[in-house]
Amino acid sequence: MFSKIIAFFITAIFTVLNALGLGGLFGGIDSSDAYVFANMSYGSHERQILDLAIPKDNDGDVGLILFIHGGAWIAGDKDGYKEALSNCANNLGYAAAALNYRYLSEDIDLNDIADDIDSALGAIKGKGKEKGVNISKVLLTGSSAGAHLSMFYAYSRKNTAPITPAAVCSFCGPTDLYDDNYYYGSALGDTETVCRLMSLACGQTFTIGEKTSAKAALDKVSPVTYVNEGTVPTILCHGEKDSVVPYSNALSIVEKFEQYGVEYDFVSYPNSDHDLGSDPECAERADSLLFEYAAKYLK
Repeated sequence: MFSKIIAFFITAIFTVLNALGLGGLFGGIDSSDAYVFANMSYGSHERQILDLAIPKDNDGDVGLILFIHGGAWIAGDKDGYKEALSNCANNLGYAAAALNYRYLSEDIDLNDIADDIDSALGAIKGKGKEKGVNISKVLLTGSSAGAHLSMFYAYSRKNTAPITPAAVCSFCGPTDLYDDNYYYGSALGDTETVCRLMSLACGQTFTIGEKTSAKAALDKVSPVTYVNEGTVPTILCHGEKDSVVPYSNALSIVEKFEQYGVEYDFVSYPNSDHDLGSDPECAERADSLLFEYAAKYLK
């Protein structure tokens, strides 16, 4: 039912990764320089696996960059971030991980996927301890659905996470799943298709005529709901011509950042759709900001 959505998002994900210089093949991590764990299990489900690299040259405390893939929460895979893990561990001195998570289904909603991130961070922290490394801070990043999960998790579970969220970098991430602009004229599909996807996302089945009754459930899984004075510093990157995640989502969360005095940088791509592929100077700025935030907040 979501085949067109999946195809669109897979194309967009790899366009974003390539624009940021983060795509490519694993194999660039030198095991003499980093502890490498590929397809490490963090749960019993086949999708609950992750890749992890921890630099061996460290002082006992290492920050983590966690990459979360996109794909409308129903597609995608961690493998797109393998070169990014290599860059972080080999060249930048950070631990880095990319995880798969359970896809949305009648039994799995976004709260369950947040539980997956909890379990993955717990497994990463434990693996670090095995190697004598304390991993106490994490910067979460991803594109599209992965960006949503980065914000949703960091904002709603900051005080309970096994590794403390210190910052977020969002590439075209959904922030408000109740936004009317999703439901009329979105590249996600017709109104009925979008309602089906959002029903899975929030765990409450609804049609467009019943959307108001689902507001509380949609708000519960929307990052904008959780913005407050303690929200972690955030880089927000969004295309002004995004046909999937409405630009109004970016503007609404920026308004909340301003209201609560949250530290943030907003990189608005004037010519880009959801793939962020038409503004190379913005991509360079976003890439630079991500590593600036890592250097500042993962100390």
